[in-house]
Amino acid sequence: MRIGTIGTGAIVSSILTEAAKIEGLHCEAVYSRREETGRALADRFGVHKVYTVLDDLLADPAVDWVYIASPNSLHPEQARRALLAGKHVLCEKPFAPTRAQAEALAALAQEKGLFLLEGITTLFLPNFTWLRAQLPSIGPVRQVSCTFCQYSRKYDALLAGETPNVFHPAFAGGALMDINLYNLYLVYGLFGAPAQLTYHARRHPNGIDTGGILVLEYPDFLCQCTGAKDCQAENGVQIIGERGTLQVEGPASICGRIRLTTAAGEQSYDAQDDQPPWFHELCAIRDLVRAEDHAACRRRLQATVEVAGLLEQARRSAGIVFPGID
Repeated sequence: MRIGTIGTGAIVSSILTEAAKIEGLHCEAVYSRREETGRALADRFGVHKVYTVLDDLLADPAVDWVYIASPNSLHPEQARRALLAGKHVLCEKPFAPTRAQAEALAALAQEKGLFLLEGITTLFLPNFTWLRAQLPSIGPVRQVSCTFCQYSRKYDALLAGETPNVFHPAFAGGALMDINLYNLYLVYGLFGAPAQLTYHARRHPNGIDTGGILVLEYPDFLCQCTGAKDCQAENGVQIIGERGTLQVEGPASICGRIRLTTAAGEQSYDAQDDQPPWFHELCAIRDLVRAEDHAACRRRLQATVEVAGLLEQARRSAGIVFPGID
C-alpha cells in the first residue's frame, strides 16, 4: 500500500506513526493546500513528495492509496475524485454527512473495482471482536450505556468567538459526527440498526452540537450514547444482560480492557498489547488488501452506509443542519 495523504492534522500524524511500524505500508506523498504545513509533515516522517494541488497527488502513479483526513464536509468529494483517478481510498470518519453521499461513493468504488474503507477504529479492534463473541454469556441484553466525553482544545476558541472547523456547521462538525459516532458504531456493530433513535443535543448559538445524548431503541432494550466535546468524563461502555455484564474501559474508539461478570465469576480480557487503535486498524486493512477480500470490504462499506444514515437521522431529529450539504 503506497499511500498519499490529504490533510496535516493530528490524526494524520497518528496514522503515519503507526503505518511506519507495519510491513507493506509506505507513505509516498503528502498533500496540503500550504507548502509549509505539507513540508513540515513530510519532513517529520521522511516523505519526499509534497503536493499543493490535489490533482497532482491523484495523478502520481506511485500512489495507489489515498488517505483522506480533511474537514468532514470535504470527504465525499475528495473520495470521489480519488476513486475516479483509480486510487483505493481510506477515508477518515465521518465518511459522509448523508446516506445518499455514502451510497454514491460505495457504488462508484464497486463500479471501479477499488477498495473504499472508512477509518473507524472500533470495528477493527481485537477487543471489539471478543466483546461481540461474549454477548451470549450475559443472556438477553436489557440496557446499554456508552460514554465518550473529551474536552476539545478547540472548544476554548469557540467560546472566544472563533469557529474552528470541528465546530462549524458548514464543515459538518460537532460532537455527534466527531465523538458520539464511535459510540454509535460500537452499538451498531454489536446489535445492528435500532428500531428508532433520537438525538438530544446541547447546541451552540451557531447551530452545532457541542454534546448530547443519543437514545437508541431496540425491541428488548434501550441504549444511551453520551458524547461531548465541551466536557470530560470517565469514558466507557456497559452492557447489562439478565445473567451478567460486560464493561469496557475507555471510549468506544479504543475499546480497552473488557471485564465480563456473571454468576460464574469475573474475567478480564485485553488483546491489544498496548498498541494504539490505529495500529490495529491499519494491520486489519493491510491484511484485507493482501487477501484481495473485496467481499469483506463491501460488508464494511454497507455498515458505513447504514451508520451514515443513522447519523443523518440523529442530527435531523435534533434540528442540526449542515449548510450547503442538507
